[in-house]
Amino acid sequence: MTALVAAGAAIAGGGLTGWFTLSAAKRQAAAAWAAGERQAAAAWEAGRQQAAAAWDAGQLQATAQLDVARRTLTEQTLANQRAVRRAAYVTFLSRTDSAQLALTAWQSAIGTSEETARRREYDVAMGAVGEALNVVRLEGPEAVTVAAEALRNSLSASALGPQHPVTQRAFLEAARAALTPV
Repeated sequence: MTALVAAGAAIAGGGLTGWFTLSAAKRQAAAAWAAGERQAAAAWEAGRQQAAAAWDAGQLQATAQLDVARRTLTEQTLANQRAVRRAAYVTFLSRTDSAQLALTAWQSAIGTSEETARRREYDVAMGAVGEALNVVRLEGPEAVTVAAEALRNSLSASALGPQHPVTQRAFLEAARAALTPV
């Protein structure tokens, strides 16, 4: 009987030990599972934050590139506008110089057989000044247009005194101001 009690006690002790071991194993498994879930959630959150940061950085970079492209385009447009204006102003100045020479030649030829031919040359030169003035009017700005019209008027056959050098200087100053980048 002692052997039976001892065997029963051994079996009960083994069962109790097994039960405690199983219970401890379940708690360890639950703790490991919970730790795994926390680690997975932390990894998920870290990945989400990294993706959001990458998205924000990408948007900032795209915005910066668009801004650079806009500024470059604006600068190129302004440079092209200055080039077109410069060409219009140079053409106008060249035509006014030719008209001044034609006016001087005509005035020197008054009373000679060359008077009529020189007058025609002057009229043609003033027509070219008018055409160039129209381009200056289109290109502007207003200050340059006003100075150009004064320069053209100084070349009129009825202009009083030597106005040409003064009006030419005024035109050059207005043109330079218009061509200077802001």
